Amino acid sequence: MAESTSCDNRTSDSGGAVLRPGRVLAVACMAHGMIVVDTSIVHVAIPAIRESLDASLPTMQSVVTSYVVVIAGLMLAGAAAVGHYGAVRMFRLGVVLFGVTSALCGLAPNGPVLVAMRAAQGLGAVLVMPATLVMLTDTYREPGKRAKAISIWSMVAGSPVAFGPTLGGALVETVGWRSIFWINVPIVLVVLWLSARHMPRGERSGTREPQDVPGQLLSVVFLGGLALALAEGQEAGWTRPLPLVAAAVAVVAFAAFVVRQRAYAYPMIPGDLFRAPGFRGYVTVGLLLFVGYNGLMFTLSVFLQQVRGYDPVTVGLFFLSSALPITFMPLAAGRFATKYGDRAVLAAGILLSLLGAVVLAGFGGDTPVGTCAGLALIGFGFGLVTVPQITLTLAAAPEHRSAIASGLMSAGRSTGSLIGVALLAGLQSGGGIAAPAFALIAVYALMGLAAWLGGRARARPAATGHRKG
Repeated sequence: MAESTSCDNRTSDSGGAVLRPGRVLAVACMAHGMIVVDTSIVHVAIPAIRESLDASLPTMQSVVTSYVVVIAGLMLAGAAAVGHYGAVRMFRLGVVLFGVTSALCGLAPNGPVLVAMRAAQGLGAVLVMPATLVMLTDTYREPGKRAKAISIWSMVAGSPVAFGPTLGGALVETVGWRSIFWINVPIVLVVLWLSARHMPRGERSGTREPQDVPGQLLSVVFLGGLALALAEGQEAGWTRPLPLVAAAVAVVAFAAFVVRQRAYAYPMIPGDLFRAPGFRGYVTVGLLLFVGYNGLMFTLSVFLQQVRGYDPVTVGLFFLSSALPITFMPLAAGRFATKYGDRAVLAAGILLSLLGAVVLAGFGGDTPVGTCAGLALIGFGFGLVTVPQITLTLAAAPEHRSAIASGLMSAGRSTGSLIGVALLAGLQSGGGIAAPAFALIAVYALMGLAAWLGGRARARPAATGHRKG
């Protein structure tokens, strides 16, 4: 990839092509934004899809969950492919696959076909998401410029929270539900055209270590089983056969995965990555961040509509108080990180999130002002945490492990979203949100602990090296 750290300066790849880091960033953001929009844009179209295809409610739930389950289950395998075959090559393959399956989603004649194509969309996403982070890490070598690039990437990742449902609603009302999938096709064509002009032609290959195919399969079974158990348990009930069997399969697969990783010379999660100081702590921060926020969004949506009687439009306005800070704060987080350091910004974001949870626990169930205030504080905290969490996670990983590191981080976030919905939504009962709000406080407290442990682990080798010097 590019060797320059500048956002503007031209560089050359190994094939002699002129590269502009800013345009690499633009291509990565366009593709990543397209992927994450599809996690939220489909929600507002569910009634129209159900009526048009005469589909059952469980089928419609599968339209939503199949995409997320595939992303959570296959993210590590996708990251391994990125590391082995190269980020740009897998990026283009993932974009093409996503575009083709998006078109097929828009042509689906019935519910089962739509569910299958949504799962296939997830296959494209698991290649694109880790590849974009690897491309940015390779392109922006200088920490300050890398933080700025990641802040822009994170802003794109947060924008669907605020604008995905709005865009989806407009398309469904004016063009029809199929347009929410077809809109991806021209975006895919633009991304492919730009990547042909501004991505390396002579990209170096990824790592050439033997692939841990059994380990990849076991990770797919474990993460897929866990995601399926959480999704189906929340929707159908925790004592039904499917979530119970999926959970049992996930436990067995996890045990087999651990044994495989210890026994194989070239494990899927290399030992130097797993033992890297601070890496596990910062990955855990990302998982808990998404446990808290996505669980809160689901729980509050149900509470505000079914208990408080607000319509969907009003609920959307409530959520803007957190969605807007999530969208725009990453840019400020990048600047703050340059001035004060990543760990300081991470700590500030966690404290704001914790304060927001306390406000929700005290006032969120009783007054709209309390709800909006709590959501706003959590939104500011989320927006501040995202950039330093990514930066610190990738900085903790050995450079040649950036692909699997980004995959682990993305898999943790996706799994955290499912855990959050299952955990917090199961606590909401009666006329208040005290129980999920206090659970949210616990989640953010654990997130602070994970960040502290990660920072302590990162500081220990530096201190040891200083004493030796």
